[in-house]
Amino acid sequence: MKQQQSECGLCCREDRWLLHSLRHRGSYRKLCTNCVLNNHQGLFCPICLQVFDDDPPPPHLRLMCLRCPSISHLSCVSSSSAANFTCPPCSNPHFSFFSVNHGRSNDKDTRFIDKDSANALVAAAKIAAASMTKAATLARVEAERRVKEAAFAKKRAREALERLLYLGAKEKEKDSKFKPSVAVTEQKVKSRRTGSNRVHKNGVTSEGDD
Repeated sequence: MKQQQSECGLCCREDRWLLHSLRHRGSYRKLCTNCVLNNHQGLFCPICLQVFDDDPPPPHLRLMCLRCPSISHLSCVSSSSAANFTCPPCSNPHFSFFSVNHGRSNDKDTRFIDKDSANALVAAAKIAAASMTKAATLARVEAERRVKEAAFAKKRAREALERLLYLGAKEKEKDSKFKPSVAVTEQKVKSRRTGSNRVHKNGVTSEGDD
């Protein structure tokens, strides 16, 4: 169970420390600090690790990596590498934003991080928090949309039921008006037949007497 809790949902390393919960590519995952930063280039400066809360620096105060969407402060990049700038992860394939150092060689339970790793941890935590806030907002909007759709569907169903009841009542009213006229017509026909039979009988009797 502890191994599953310490396993990154992206790099699948089981020795990752302090996983961040966030929404990544349409699903909720727990990622390590290094994977959070490597998969959210452009949201922070890869050198000073400052997260861009709203917008990245203006064009005249920033440099973009030639190999990825990473954006760095112009003041964080040396003038000698500004012309062909590549961010630290692109410059070094073994680069890692976050690393945990152990204490003494015989003390495996003691861990500590340096200042750069601490800054990386804070940056990843901010990005994860922003991701979850955005996901919560989208979930609330989606829930409100579904509530409105359900209310509209309920209204349409009620209107359809009322229409059905109205048509049923009209049909019954029509039948009630039609049945008495049919009964009167049948009664008239029956009366005529009865009268005709009586006349016929009287006529036959008269012939017999003559």
